[in-house]
Amino acid sequence: GKKGRRETMPELQIYDKLLQFPLFNGLSHNDILQLVAYTRLDFSRLEAHNVVVKAGDVCDKIMMLVGGQIEATTNSADGGYKVVEIFNSPYMLQPELLFGLSRRYTTGFTATTRCNFISISKKEFGLVMQKFEVIRINYLNFIATMTQKTTRQQWLSTDDNDRARLVNFMTTHCLRPAGHKVFKILMTRLAREINVSRLDVSVELNKMQEEGLLTLTRGRITVPFIERFGTL
Repeated sequence: GKKGRRETMPELQIYDKLLQFPLFNGLSHNDILQLVAYTRLDFSRLEAHNVVVKAGDVCDKIMMLVGGQIEATTNSADGGYKVVEIFNSPYMLQPELLFGLSRRYTTGFTATTRCNFISISKKEFGLVMQKFEVIRINYLNFIATMTQKTTRQQWLSTDDNDRARLVNFMTTHCLRPAGHKVFKILMTRLAREINVSRLDVSVELNKMQEEGLLTLTRGRITVPFIERFGTL
């Protein structure tokens, strides 16, 4: 279950924590002090193994991990496979879902260590964006960049070889194409997803394992540093 508690934090520490996030880039020390003074910030702590948010929960706040490590799990629409990612602070939990057509988390997050969070409710965040133009611009830039990357990805041609198709599948099914990932997927399903024979998928994955890029066990592909695929 979710076991959290309200925390407090000194202003100087809040200033340092917030400036770790691109959302607050460009704010002066006085701006942050003003934000802290007039904005309701929620501070919480979760112990390891506790659920932070579940996939399907309503996203009604900007939630920032300011200390600790979380595990993110995203399931395919039919539940046939899932991707597990590890994120260390600082990390924002799907802030793009605060507005728009669907305002529910598509990923479940669980604390893997003791975690500290700073949260701003949707209502408070709306007021913050009205008051601080730089935050409004930073948030718009974040949304615009994400949209552009997604659109560009859809139109990129994949090299017609098995490794390129594997790499494309894995990198595009991550919240962030960097760090430690675990793909819980059967080889038959992976072959179907990338339109390659199961044998060819197996051969290529085993080559990648020999090169130290990933580790294979039944129904699981563990990638320690997915950004290494970018050098292939």
